[in-house]
Amino acid sequence: MGQIVKVTITNIVNFGAFCDVDLNGKTYKGLIHISEITDGYVSNVSNHLSIGQSVDGYVMSVDDEKGQAKISLKKA
Repeated sequence: MGQIVKVTITNIVNFGAFCDVDLNGKTYKGLIHISEITDGYVSNVSNHLSIGQSVDGYVMSVDDEKGQAKISLKKA
């Protein structure tokens, strides 16, 4: 947690984006909530991110058992 890592966007939904996160040699499924994309208002996630795009993300939390991570772009 607390690291800035490269994430790859895998899916875009109305509440945010899913991504793959490589962290300490393990791949996690990440979620970037719509509120963590930018400081401003986001009405359409697709206006900010696209599938396959690689961006810097800040790891807010990790669930090792589920293989999931919560990611913030605005903190990166």
